Amino acid sequence: MWKEKGQNIIEYALMLALVVGIGSFIYTQGYGDNISAVFNNAGSLLEQVNKSQEEAKEEAEKAAAREADRNYADHLGDLLKNAVSKEIITMGNGSSVYIFVQNQPNPKYNKYKNWHMNGASTGSDVKVNGKNYINGGFVNMLEAVGDAVGDDYSSAEVKQDGVYWYGVQIKKDSTDSYTLSYMDSNIDSYKNNYSGFDINQANAPYLIETWTDRQRQ
Repeated sequence: MWKEKGQNIIEYALMLALVVGIGSFIYTQGYGDNISAVFNNAGSLLEQVNKSQEEAKEEAEKAAAREADRNYADHLGDLLKNAVSKEIITMGNGSSVYIFVQNQPNPKYNKYKNWHMNGASTGSDVKVNGKNYINGGFVNMLEAVGDAVGDDYSSAEVKQDGVYWYGVQIKKDSTDSYTLSYMDSNIDSYKNNYSGFDINQANAPYLIETWTDRQRQ
């Protein structure tokens, strides 16, 4: 038994000597810095992976917010195009109508519905259900173009950071030609405490559709 213990001690001593010898060789040959560099590089790679994951998460969140806003813009575009096609809204040549969602409540509607909505018409002869747009105003137009189940627009909001408003415009280009533009703005172009906006501050449209009266028949 003592013989076995002696052998074990000798084996441990030989293993220790081997480890010390290898360590001494590494440092005397200048490999110590290389090993340290490997560990440092591994740490840097881990940091880059974590950073990349955070950046990917942020990009995914931005993409989801943009998709949500543009899906709602699609909804508004469908409502507005349908209203024009059914002549709920009629327009003179060169006139336009707009529906926008903004990132602040519009004080015109806070008293009633706290809408984050805005809109306007430009040009001549814009009528909603046969009545001049100016007389009925934006709320009258929204209610006229609302869907069959009654869209009160209370869910409208801007989900993207850095976007002040987004929405749609229909312009009557000529006797029977129309253009539907989807646009947004990252410029604070509000007027009169969020009750108006400068359409000229919109970014270039990210989507455009055109059609004619003949195509809808």
